[in-house]
Amino acid sequence: MNNMEKMLQTASRKLKISPNELKELLSKGDMNAIMSKMDKSESQKLKKALDDPNVVSNLKNSPEMTEYMKKNTQNAQKKE
Repeated sequence: MNNMEKMLQTASRKLKISPNELKELLSKGDMNAIMSKMDKSESQKLKKALDDPNVVSNLKNSPEMTEYMKKNTQNAQKKE
């Protein structure tokens, strides 16, 4: 299990949703749905982090995100 899968499992447990549901919401970019499942203080922290261009850039350029995007792109192409 890679780091991204571990993070998804941990986050899904905290949000009380399945890892697949969380992946689906992430793939759609539906942060409002994800944040609605968080407690208010955690939601505000996430919003503040996502409003910071440096944080977003670091996330986009992380090896885990690159691997995740590559895997999802390959999966999407297989479905076509």
